[in-house]
Amino acid sequence: MGTGITEGSTLGGDTVTIPKGLAKRIDLLITDANGVPRGKTVESEALDENHLPRMAEAVLFQCIHGNYAEETMDSFNPKDEDLILSPDWSTYRRTPWKEEEVGQVICEATDKDGDPLPYDCRNVLKRVLARYAERGLTPIVAPEIEFYLMSAPKRGDQELEPGSGFDGRDEFGGEAFSFDALDRYGPFVSYLQDMSAAAALDLSAVVHEVGAGQIELNVKHGPALSVADQMVLLKRLVKGCALEHGYLASFMAKPSAELPGSGLHLHCSLQNAAGENLFTLVDEKAPAALRHFIGGLQTYLPEAFLLLAPNINSYKRFAGDRSMPINLEWGYDNRTTGLRVPYGPPEEGRVETRVIGADANPYLMIAAILSAGLLGLEEAIEPTAASEEDCWELTTNLPDNLDQALVNLDESTKMAELMTRDFLDVFASIKRNELQDYNIRISSWEVSYLGSML
Repeated sequence: MGTGITEGSTLGGDTVTIPKGLAKRIDLLITDANGVPRGKTVESEALDENHLPRMAEAVLFQCIHGNYAEETMDSFNPKDEDLILSPDWSTYRRTPWKEEEVGQVICEATDKDGDPLPYDCRNVLKRVLARYAERGLTPIVAPEIEFYLMSAPKRGDQELEPGSGFDGRDEFGGEAFSFDALDRYGPFVSYLQDMSAAAALDLSAVVHEVGAGQIELNVKHGPALSVADQMVLLKRLVKGCALEHGYLASFMAKPSAELPGSGLHLHCSLQNAAGENLFTLVDEKAPAALRHFIGGLQTYLPEAFLLLAPNINSYKRFAGDRSMPINLEWGYDNRTTGLRVPYGPPEEGRVETRVIGADANPYLMIAAILSAGLLGLEEAIEPTAASEEDCWELTTNLPDNLDQALVNLDESTKMAELMTRDFLDVFASIKRNELQDYNIRISSWEVSYLGSML
C-alpha cells in the first residue's frame, strides 16, 4: 500500500473518500501515548495525495513533560525517521469554535511504504478490533467523561481553582445534576452544544457533576473506533470552547485535593454479524457472553490498569474519601461496583466499566477493555457472583500506585499477546520516564512541612 490517498482508496483497511469542499486550512491530527493531539496545520490547496505531510516519528514517544523516553527510541527508532500523516477522511470535521475556516482530520501514522506504525495508539485499537472482526463481532461503546472548568492560570505550575459562573459567583460543590449549577455556566454549555453539533459530534447529554465547576459529557453509543475518534475530537473541542469563555478545561484525574476526581465510564456491548446484541439480558440476567466478558475484565484488567490510570495523579483519585469504585466487583444496577450492568430494556444489555480516569488515552483504554473482554469470551471465564452489597470499601487486586501498575504491565502475558509486547514496553518506558521526572521534583507539601519544620 502506498502513501497516496485518492478517492475510494484503502487506508488502514478502510475505504475512504476525500470529501468535497474542504476548509481553507486543515489540522492533521495524531495522538501521542498520552492522548495529546499533535500534528500540523496545512493549506488544503497544498495537500498532495502523493506527498503527504511528514513529521518526526519521535512524537509517538513523547512524554507529558515534553521530553522523550530515550531507551524506547534507542530500541525501536534509533534514526528518528519521519512518519507519514495519512488522513482518514471519514473522521473529517470542521473546527467551528475557531474564527477562521479550519477543518480537522485524524490521521494514521504510517511509514514511507504506507504501512501503519505499530506504536500509533489508534492502530493499537484497530488491531484489537480486527480480532473481533475475525469472529464476526462488533464492539459498541458509549463513554461518559468528566472534566473541570478552571480559572485560566497565569503560570503552568499555578494551583487550579474552579472557574466562576457567568454571574461571577464561585461554586461550593455538592451540586450533582443541579440545573442551577449548570446554568451558572450556561453561555459555555450552550456554546459547547452548538459547536458539538456543528462539528458533527454525537454529544447526547450534559450534566453538572458533584465537584464545583465539574461537568460530565455523554457521547452517543457507536462502533469503538468511531467513538474513540469522537472522544479525541470532543476533548479538543471542550478545551477550545473553554478558552473562548476564559476557562481552562482540565481532564486531570484529580485536579485538587479538595475536589472529587474526574472519571470516565465506558459502556460496552457486542453485536454479531446480524446486528444482534449478544449481551441482551435473559430474564433480567446476564447471558453467557456478557458473563464471560465481565469475567475477562475481572481477570485481565489488573494487568493493563496502567492504560486506564496512566499518570501518577490518576491514583490520587482513588485515595481518601471517595464516591467511586476501586474494585472489579460486578452487579446489576450497583453503582458501588467497578463493573455495572445498568438497568434498562433487556435488548440494551451492556457492562459499564467505572474505574477509568478521565485522563486515559481514549484509544488505549478502549483497547485494554476490549482485549480483556475478548480473552474472557475466548476462555469462557465465569465472573464472581453478582454483588448486591455496598462495595465501596472492598479490597481490590487493582494497583493503587503507578509503580505497581508498571510492574503489572511488565508481567502481562495474555494482554500483551493482543496489544503486542513491543507497544506495551514502549508505553511503560514513557511512563517510567515521567515517574523519574516526577520523583526529582520538590512538591509544595514538602516545602510547606519539611522545609520549615525540619
